[in-house]
Amino acid sequence: MEAEPAATDRKLRDGPGAVLAIDLGTGGCKASLWDCDGGLLCGSFHDYPTTHPHPGWNEQSVDDWQTAVVQCTRELMHQRPDVDVLGIALSGHSLGIVLLDAHGEPVERTTPIWSDARATAQAVEVFADLDQDEWYLRTGNGFTPALYPLFKARWYAKHRPQSWQTAATIVGCKDWLNLWMTGELATDHSYASGSGFYELSSGAYADDFLAAGGVARDQLPEPRRSHDMVGALRAAAAESLGLRPGTPVFAGAVDNSAMALGSRGVTNGRIYASLGSSSSMTVTADRPVLDTRLRPYVFAHVIPGYFVSAMSTFSSGTSIEWLHDRLGTGLTLPAFLDDGAALAADCGVPTFVPTLGGGTPLEGGSEVRGVLAGLDLAHGTAHLARAGMEGIAFSLERSLTAIRALADDAEDEVLISGGGARHHGWNQIYADIVGQPLVRTAVDQQAAALGAAAIALVGLGIWPDFTVAERPHVVRHTYVPSPEAAAAYAERRHRFTVLQQLLAATAGTFDTTSSSRP
Repeated sequence: MEAEPAATDRKLRDGPGAVLAIDLGTGGCKASLWDCDGGLLCGSFHDYPTTHPHPGWNEQSVDDWQTAVVQCTRELMHQRPDVDVLGIALSGHSLGIVLLDAHGEPVERTTPIWSDARATAQAVEVFADLDQDEWYLRTGNGFTPALYPLFKARWYAKHRPQSWQTAATIVGCKDWLNLWMTGELATDHSYASGSGFYELSSGAYADDFLAAGGVARDQLPEPRRSHDMVGALRAAAAESLGLRPGTPVFAGAVDNSAMALGSRGVTNGRIYASLGSSSSMTVTADRPVLDTRLRPYVFAHVIPGYFVSAMSTFSSGTSIEWLHDRLGTGLTLPAFLDDGAALAADCGVPTFVPTLGGGTPLEGGSEVRGVLAGLDLAHGTAHLARAGMEGIAFSLERSLTAIRALADDAEDEVLISGGGARHHGWNQIYADIVGQPLVRTAVDQQAAALGAAAIALVGLGIWPDFTVAERPHVVRHTYVPSPEAAAAYAERRHRFTVLQQLLAATAGTFDTTSSSRP
């Protein structure tokens, strides 16, 4: 039985109504309060580490996720103690796998996240009996297969049999936190569509994929709509968060789909560039955008009947951070970027291919690695910063060209969003390299949070549908490409393409993952 709300909770009911949006990203938790008109009231952020116990392994702690959510939410309520939180929705990074025992407790406290490629051998085993192109066309799972939970489950069965035998349920980060908050196991269609088990055409798990992963159907929560209520906030979680018990918690969405919704992806053909730790060119469409050579990855959209299709650059913000940490010579990251952006477009800079953390199948897969080429004794810190910014832009240009070729109804305008969209100089480099105007709006890096807020507002019945999520997008700046810059980039684009193709062709040659992989 839930405890009676405390006096402070009763006072909150008299304040202005808002929804709590929690966005679990790769680098940390971003939480924010949004009013009923889609206005951002306040935000908070707490990071958490990713550990790398072996080459190709990328793990996070479930306790770190929970701690970050608690810290962020308490900070918000300290900023706005007058606000009455009417509902909660989460977006979360995908492709991870959390094993839960029969009591709903994590079997292991650390867990592989989306970029963890330990299950490469298991993917080889699966595709000895299952046609890989057929699996891709039915699931839309266009990342390197080893990243998907289907193959990670097989890895656990082989390498951690005791943990696997204890696992009653398999979930991801968002759904585990919803369980902690409500006591209810659930997932949504967008999150399930990144599992490797989910068939886009039927909107359900496929028996042959479950068998390939060695997973029973009852080990996976049945998918629900993102705006379906999972349950009410339990007293213990409410006390930790500083919220009122009984607050509705909605199913939420995978971060890709929440960001698409929060980036004006409410109708057919909308394109946006997500610029963050990883970056992508993404289209919202009423059909999955699929191609067995280019392999865009696809998720079910928050909006029933739509799909989110994209091509990614895995290491974009993380590559810039890597360059800055090693070559920034005491500069802050903004100053590092400022120096690179201040160089003229026709200056001579090295060529940087940003596959430091692996790439898409077209780029050579999870074992491909990046390169910084064409170095000269005359190059300084600014040239290296510029090379990083341009390399990421060239990579995303390739993604945009491919998405446009495959999505017949794609609109001309491209919105930029995410934390990487905050730097004016880099945005201009993006526009010059992709050769078309890019639009930045007031939502900026809060797109995934807006998507989560929209889920709660629709779930509560405050918004009639998801099209209202377009309302907060007031244009702040349009970056128009410079014809002079376009001419200057032609030679560097050619060098980038040649290097990227060479790296893809020789992926695995330098064998960065096999020496100590268990």
